[in-house]
Amino acid sequence: MASGCDDLPRVSQKAVDALFDRLAQLHGAHWHRRCREMGWGTEENGQWVSCDAEGEWLAALSHLSAQHLRCGLQAEKARTAKSLKQRGNAFPPDSAMQFAELCQMTPEGLGLPDFDTAWQALQDHAFTGKPYSHEAIAAAGEYMDLHGMASATYQRMDKHERAFRVYYQQVVERFARGEDLKPQAAIGHDGQLSPAERAVMAGEDKARQAAGDLAGITPTQALKIMRGGLAHG
Repeated sequence: MASGCDDLPRVSQKAVDALFDRLAQLHGAHWHRRCREMGWGTEENGQWVSCDAEGEWLAALSHLSAQHLRCGLQAEKARTAKSLKQRGNAFPPDSAMQFAELCQMTPEGLGLPDFDTAWQALQDHAFTGKPYSHEAIAAAGEYMDLHGMASATYQRMDKHERAFRVYYQQVVERFARGEDLKPQAAIGHDGQLSPAERAVMAGEDKARQAAGDLAGITPTQALKIMRGGLAHG
């Protein structure tokens, strides 16, 4: 498949038939002309009917899912709009394989914010606390170090961006599988922690405090402090 959604149902002939209808709506007479030229259809009562009569399109798209076709159709719409704007005309795909190359699982193809929009929204949330604009961004942001982002250097921010790209793609694939995107509730206060978790946190706090107390002193001074602690113990 074109993404990590190998568990999604594969494209069926019914999905290909629906795709032909959508391409006909998008390209009109150009699509029917292309189908006739390529033999994608059949004659019925003296009229040409565009369809995947020989199964060529099903064979080319059978490794994909309906969600991939949705993304491919969105990409074809974008390609067509760009061609119309630049050249004043647009033509349908030359082959089923050419269309298959458009069927990459993208957030915008599934109706989600594109990556650039999601990344900007994550930064806005990390730096200013601005609410997320979409639950998919919130779901991916759940795995990010927002505090680290707020004080990151330029080089470190690049690492955060690459990490978010991975997490966001995972969320896109979860969305494609129909899974719930609502982020899990974050730990809000110590009362929600188990005794073992509170003990670990207390130990970490003591270690940080000790490190702060010893910062900037000489080894001899540190040794005196440690001996004093032992004596009081």
